[in-house]
Amino acid sequence: AQRLGLEAHASDLNPVAVMINKAQIEIPPRFANMPPVNPRDREKIGAETGWKGAQGLAADVRYYGEWMRDRAWERIGHLYPQGPNGETVIAWLWARTVKCPNPACGVQLPLVSSFWLSKKKGRKAWVVPLVDPRTRQISFEVFTGNGMGPDGTINRRGATCLACDSPVPFDYIREEGKAGRMSAQLMAIVTEGDRQRNYYVPSPEHEQIARVAIPADAPDTDLPEQALGFRVQLYGMKKHRDLFMPRQLVALTTFSDLVGETRQQAHADAVAARLPNDDMPMQDGGSGARAYAEAVSVYLAFALDRLAEKCNTLSSWQNTADKVRGVFARQAIAMVWDYADVNPFSSSTGNFGDALVWVAEV
Repeated sequence: AQRLGLEAHASDLNPVAVMINKAQIEIPPRFANMPPVNPRDREKIGAETGWKGAQGLAADVRYYGEWMRDRAWERIGHLYPQGPNGETVIAWLWARTVKCPNPACGVQLPLVSSFWLSKKKGRKAWVVPLVDPRTRQISFEVFTGNGMGPDGTINRRGATCLACDSPVPFDYIREEGKAGRMSAQLMAIVTEGDRQRNYYVPSPEHEQIARVAIPADAPDTDLPEQALGFRVQLYGMKKHRDLFMPRQLVALTTFSDLVGETRQQAHADAVAARLPNDDMPMQDGGSGARAYAEAVSVYLAFALDRLAEKCNTLSSWQNTADKVRGVFARQAIAMVWDYADVNPFSSSTGNFGDALVWVAEV
C-alpha cells in the first residue's frame, strides 16, 4: 500500500513481524532521499546525481556492516583458521557422537545421516570412517572420484555401531543426550577452491580451536518444554545456548556486542554530517542523528539474525548443492546429527557479508 502512495498501517502480535514491518514501511520513508553519513560514501556525494529513496540508508548499512565485520575479525579471527593450502574454510562438518551401548565395544560412535560431501557430477566427494582396532578410536578419510560413499550410521529406526554392528536405539541416544554425554567429532573441512569446493580430512588443530570457552554473557534462556515442531528437547537441549557450539556462541555474542558499538560510530558520523543532534530516539518520532543511528542498527541486527540462522548446530550441509542449509529451511527445529559450522568471515555460503548484502538489498 505504501509503495502505491497510500497511507499504510499494520499491526501484529509477533514482535519479529512488527520489527520487520517497521524496517520495511516505517524507517525508509523517514530517511528518504538522504545522503549517507559514513565518511567513505560522503566523499562521493559531489559526483553523484543524488541519493534516491533509501539508497543512502542502504549505503550506510553496508558500510557499517563492513566496519562491524572488520572489528569482529580483529577480535575472533584467530578462531577461524585457514584450511590446507591456505584456502579459506567455508564450513567445518561435525558429527554428534555417543558411546556405543555394547560393554564389549564402547567406541565413541559418530551419528551420521550421510557420509556424502558432494554428489555433483564430476566432483563427487565422500567420507569413509575408519575404526582403529587397538585404540578403539574412529577417524575419517575423504575420497573423491566416481566411487560411492558408505551408508550413514543413523536413520529413522536408530543407529548402528561402526565397530561392532550393535543396534543403538533412539531411547538410548536420548538418554545420553539428557545426561550430557553426547559430544561431537570433526568429520571434514570444506574450503573455497578454484570455482569449486574442496574437501579435506579433519585437522586436530582445527578441532581444538573450535572448543573454546563459552562466553559468560551467552544467552541462558530456556527453550519451551513442548512446542509444535520442536524435537531437540528430547536430546537434552533445554536452553537456547544448547543449539550452538562454543565457537558459535563466541562469534554471535561478539557480533551482537558490535551492533551497539557500531550504532555509536554511526551516531558520531551522523553528527559530523550535520544531522540534528537532538537526542530524540526513533520511537519518539526522531529523525536526527540518534534516530538515524538506531535505524542503521536495526538492519545490522537483521544481518546478525541471518547469520544466526546458519551459525548453529542444527544447520546441515547440502551435498547436492555444496552449501549450508539453515535451521529454518523448514518451519521446525528438528534434530540434525551431522551439522555444518559456518565461517562468518568467508566469502561463501552462510557468511556475515552475504547476510549484510541480503538485508541492504531488500
